[in-house]
Amino acid sequence: MPLNLQSNRQPTMRQLQLIQALARYQSLSVVAENLHISQPSVSIQLKNLSDLIGLPVYQMQGRKLTLTDAGKAVLRSANTIFQCLDNLKTDIDNLQGVITGTLLISVVTTAQYFLPLLLAAFAKQHPKVEIKLEIGNREKIQSRLIDNRDDFYIFSNIPQNVKVLETPFLDNEVVVVVPENHELAQFPRVSLARLSHYPFILREAGSGTREYTVELFKQHGLTLNEKMTIASSEAIKQAVAAGLGISVLSKHSLDFGIMPRVKIINVDHFPIRSKWRLVQNASRQPTLLANAFHKFMVENGDDILSTAVQNNL
Repeated sequence: MPLNLQSNRQPTMRQLQLIQALARYQSLSVVAENLHISQPSVSIQLKNLSDLIGLPVYQMQGRKLTLTDAGKAVLRSANTIFQCLDNLKTDIDNLQGVITGTLLISVVTTAQYFLPLLLAAFAKQHPKVEIKLEIGNREKIQSRLIDNRDDFYIFSNIPQNVKVLETPFLDNEVVVVVPENHELAQFPRVSLARLSHYPFILREAGSGTREYTVELFKQHGLTLNEKMTIASSEAIKQAVAAGLGISVLSKHSLDFGIMPRVKIINVDHFPIRSKWRLVQNASRQPTLLANAFHKFMVENGDDILSTAVQNNL
């Protein structure tokens, strides 16, 4: 998108910061509050930016402000510019023999159960590193991956609509959970056919846990009896404990999360085994900090979590 050819001016760093903040907060007043400037100043700066590029950068949608296509183009450039500046600082620090900088990580919600332990261990080795962690559902994290907003993403089921670099670093087991007093809990092993008759509580569409399970039942000519969809593993555990249905969850959400009155049962073809994968947008230039984190996760991730489980944290 070309800038206004009648002007030799370029967007200012403050204007680029405002675009980033507007994309995040969708409110001029909240942007002003978080950047510690007045709301009129925010409005003037964004108007000047719109005048500069010759197109409006935001619009009203309902009660929220959203970026226009022009605003999104500016946002992409702003993200790239600030990332380059962060990389410059990191490179200078690295030349001085110290790994520093800001590590940007976005993960799907289930990864929140084990990732803090790994980040704590990494931060202990590299105390001058700042870590920014974003947690969200698959759709949100996939959108961040497409926009190349972070150094790393963690998925168990890799998105197919963007070119990525991915490294398996941790086993992921999907297990069946029922209320602790459920009739299925009395059996030493349960068939898929029997399981299919019970109401299921599943994660949202696009969730790796959901997709693995639906595909398994489909392969055996069975259909899941879906009763409820919940976009939170913690909420699913509570719903199962309350007797609303049975479910499938990553074992990590049981090893490291709150464990209500639910029980893992033995079911044919379970656990479903996959891998947690460290994912990078293929177009992102890795920093020395990113390389250090990648090496740490691949070499230490499994051992750290195995020890934590054995020691009951």
